[in-house]
Amino acid sequence: MKNKSSRATRSSVLTGFLIAVLLAALPVAVWFDLTNLAEVALRRQATDLNSVVSSVRSYYASNVVGRVLAHPGATQVIHNYETVPGAIPIPATLSLELGKVISEQQQNINYRFVSDFPFRNRAPHPLDDFEKASLQSLRENPDQRLVDADRSIFSDRVRLIAPVVMAPACVSCHNVHPESPKRDWKVGDVRGIQEVSITQPIAANIFSFKYLLAYFALAAISGVSFLGMQRRQANQIRGMNRELEANNDFLAALSLKISRYIPPQIYKSIFSGEKDVTIHTERKKLTIFFSDIQNFTATTERLQPEQITQLLNEYFTEMSGIAHEHGGTIDKFIGDAMLIFFGDPETSGDRADAQ
Repeated sequence: MKNKSSRATRSSVLTGFLIAVLLAALPVAVWFDLTNLAEVALRRQATDLNSVVSSVRSYYASNVVGRVLAHPGATQVIHNYETVPGAIPIPATLSLELGKVISEQQQNINYRFVSDFPFRNRAPHPLDDFEKASLQSLRENPDQRLVDADRSIFSDRVRLIAPVVMAPACVSCHNVHPESPKRDWKVGDVRGIQEVSITQPIAANIFSFKYLLAYFALAAISGVSFLGMQRRQANQIRGMNRELEANNDFLAALSLKISRYIPPQIYKSIFSGEKDVTIHTERKKLTIFFSDIQNFTATTERLQPEQITQLLNEYFTEMSGIAHEHGGTIDKFIGDAMLIFFGDPETSGDRADAQ
């Protein structure tokens, strides 16, 4: 029993220490994950920016510089530059074509340069509800950057929309261009929108929290271990309870057997804790009472054994009841005789007749 209690104490101390360690490790894991997440985000941004710049440089080298060098002295800036040798694209055409280049090179980045007033030789740009609402809002207040966040089970997407504002050169070109659908542009008008959409898979963000995931895994393992330990301790406690119940049953049976051989007053005083079971000397004034059946020997010669047993049981039962009623202690039975004394452990007076 003592060994089991010691093991339970050690298990409790170990569990408390483990819980303290886990609580202290939580902010450390969060700090490591934040550091790792910032590093991952910076690496991703650097990679995406490098790819975008490379795409823009490649486009500029082939569609601008290459065309100028191939036809020196004949450079023009027009929207349909591909049909004119040495011509280069206007900013709007450049933005449209850069959007295609960036979207083709980047899987998670999409760039759109759209307007609800495209030139007549261009197909209308399809606009969704967010783009239409953004275009209307920006024409009322162009000093805005509108953002829309979209979440799904597998990925997150952020869309940022900025206005395309007409500069003086743009106004002078669009108001006189034969293919322009609108001829009353003013400086500062919002012609269209420029949209950047970035999609990020959920899995990439989840695995960025590797330290926190490791912490949760460790916490789960510790929790399962703790539950197992608690279950084992509960089984040990149940086992100890069963042993105690068995011991209690044994002690109850033993006390019942003992009660048959000692006087009820002494039995009661011992098992109630009023008196210790020790060998000691004590002086008291006692009254001794002897009782037997008159002519018992002659009587037994005429009776069968069963009748003698019945006679003794009835006699001893009645005499025991009278003795207990008056506070007497039955010391012994001797054949048909009884020895009863008064004054211990219960005392009713100093005089013998009172006892």
